[in-house]
Amino acid sequence: MNVPEYACLCIVTIAGWLALYRLPFGDPARRRRVGLWLADRTALRPEVAFALFGTVLYLLLGASALALLGAFAGLSAGQIVGRPSVGAIPALLLAVCGTSSLNILCISLLYRADPRADVPGEITRVQWIASILYLPRHFRWVIPAAAAMVEELVFRGAVLLGLGAAGSGFVFAAAFSTVLFAIGQVVLVSTRVQAYVLGTSSLALGTVGSLLVAATGSVLPALALHMSFAGFYTNLSASSSARPSTAPRRLSL
Repeated sequence: MNVPEYACLCIVTIAGWLALYRLPFGDPARRRRVGLWLADRTALRPEVAFALFGTVLYLLLGASALALLGAFAGLSAGQIVGRPSVGAIPALLLAVCGTSSLNILCISLLYRADPRADVPGEITRVQWIASILYLPRHFRWVIPAAAAMVEELVFRGAVLLGLGAAGSGFVFAAAFSTVLFAIGQVVLVSTRVQAYVLGTSSLALGTVGSLLVAATGSVLPALALHMSFAGFYTNLSASSSARPSTAPRRLSL
């Protein structure tokens, strides 16, 4: 499979993953029906049952996309994950600093353009994050981290490395996987502020994560970076949004 064919396969596979995941979330009445149906069979509250269902669905669909892309690229699980070099920890620490700085810059530019923007409130209204907030507190770390793990294995693993295996250069593979990742995050939101915050943070994570993979020879450092950011900022957004304040609330991502 050549580079254009594999790139098209990546687009179709990930579009299918996200389209199937959005089906239960697209209509409030459908969400209620699914939640009530699950609650009848699990003895959980409908909101909790639906949140768990959405998480399992996202992870299973992502794992299926990973398996499909890995198979077409001829990559084994070991090849996708890789083995980090001895410099992985210093590289990861630099990546954390770099990604944080990029996110802070992007959020600062948003507040300069619109000082009244409520970033924490907007983030907690993202549908999948809103669902997580119905769950016990420790799930607010576990679920974003699990989703981040699957996303890294797909985008920085199967997509980035798969394009390399098909003959692509690093620059194209990194740019393609990063943009595809950002688009995948943006299509799951409903407002321009949400799209800006998740889009810019995804571009930062994707760019730095791709460089980490190239520098360390493994997806694991990029996976650790994404998992930590996903859990931390989901909880920070929830805490900031819940805190009463008369001034505009700000969040540095």
